[in-house]
Amino acid sequence: MGAKKIPAGMQFWPKHSDLQEWEPDDVVKMYNAGFAGCYHDDEAAASLWDSIRAEGGWTDGEQACHAYGLADSAAGQLVATWRHVNERVFPGCWPASPQTRGDCVSHDTRNAVLFTCACDIASGRADEVTGKVEVAPEVPQAGLLDGVFSSEAIYWYRRHGGDGWQCEEAAQVVRKEAAMWIRQNYADLGFDLSRYSGGTAGKWGSSPPPDKITEVGRLHLIRTATQLNSFEAVRDMLANGYGISTCGGEGFSNQRDENGVSRQQGSWAHAMAAIGADDRDIVKTHYRTRGLVLILNSWGPNWNSGPRRVMGTNFDIPLGSFWARWEDVSRRSLIALSGANGWPRKSLPEISNAYG
Repeated sequence: MGAKKIPAGMQFWPKHSDLQEWEPDDVVKMYNAGFAGCYHDDEAAASLWDSIRAEGGWTDGEQACHAYGLADSAAGQLVATWRHVNERVFPGCWPASPQTRGDCVSHDTRNAVLFTCACDIASGRADEVTGKVEVAPEVPQAGLLDGVFSSEAIYWYRRHGGDGWQCEEAAQVVRKEAAMWIRQNYADLGFDLSRYSGGTAGKWGSSPPPDKITEVGRLHLIRTATQLNSFEAVRDMLANGYGISTCGGEGFSNQRDENGVSRQQGSWAHAMAAIGADDRDIVKTHYRTRGLVLILNSWGPNWNSGPRRVMGTNFDIPLGSFWARWEDVSRRSLIALSGANGWPRKSLPEISNAYG
């Protein structure tokens, strides 16, 4: 592979997969100690964007927003689209089980995929190619409360035996090999994805799964991806139902303030999903920021604490999540994932509109 770049002072995770006995607190300590759950890989990034350009897709999110009429569609608004996911379509799906190894990229990517899928369902918009309307799959209750889709099945395609990965390569995987494996038992294939397991996440790595498994995984993929470089593009993509995967080196406080905001603190080489945005003047003035981005972590409900009520509303952000100032996440790799319909504006129900 190409140059793997992790933040200064970070180190790669142990090159073994026997981490299933670890507890979530052990994983948090590993990140704080400098182990890299995500890192940049020049070749992986180039491969993703080259392939999308070859397909006639958009690699510049700002251009995609303007081309499809998304630009400024959520200007000045609170974008609460995450509520479609964990309240409307898949109630209780977040925060899901905490990771027990360095597989944050697959959790982050799964959460972005889930966001996009749920918003496709909520919109009721027909697929431009097949004409089919996306409906919610049947998911066992245990699977529903554990993220709906498997993160492990994505992680199987990282193509090395240790931990740590790149958001760009994971985005390519959910386009080409595995994206939406429902959390259930696949007895005929020899594995159980009903609940998250760090051990199961390590079932394959140095070698990808057998072809028969990849054939099943290719039945439910993400259509395309694009790179975001501005708060406005993040805001408008989320408002229109496109989940965002992020990789970067910023750490954050485990204590939210009175409005659910966490300050940037320390360094984690870590992947986390972006699931909401707040562009209201009252918020931007209060926090002296271009806007807030709602970040969903993969460390479960108890790694952080503090109020979750969204300023000026009567609803809360998900457990385990926090608001971050745009200036504290702007250096991260931000990748929006699209479902079957490319990047058109979606007619989402009122739940996603501005409040205040």
